Amino acid sequence: MRGGPHVERLAEAAASVLAGRGFEVAVAPALELAGSARDAVGLGHAQRAANLAGRLRFRHAGRPPPGFPVVVLDDVVTTGATAAACVHALAAEGIAVSAVLALLAAG
Repeated sequence: MRGGPHVERLAEAAASVLAGRGFEVAVAPALELAGSARDAVGLGHAQRAANLAGRLRFRHAGRPPPGFPVVVLDDVVTTGATAAACVHALAAEGIAVSAVLALLAAG
């Protein structure tokens, strides 16, 4: 989870709905923003990617359970840089991402 507690709350709500329909799900807040990144408003893809470079940290306590498909949840996709950085950070830990789910897309 990089986007803040609101994204984790959304993930928990979605997991609750899925669990209520018989799906086995888990929320794994595996990512956090380390250090400061500037506000990304107005930045293009390359600038957003540079803004996140080296700032996503893997949280071992949030590692997804083995055997579960991993879906990255993002609140809004503007250029795709955040989603790409999350997928890359998880891949560096040996975690394959099955899908990226966004609630909104800008533009």
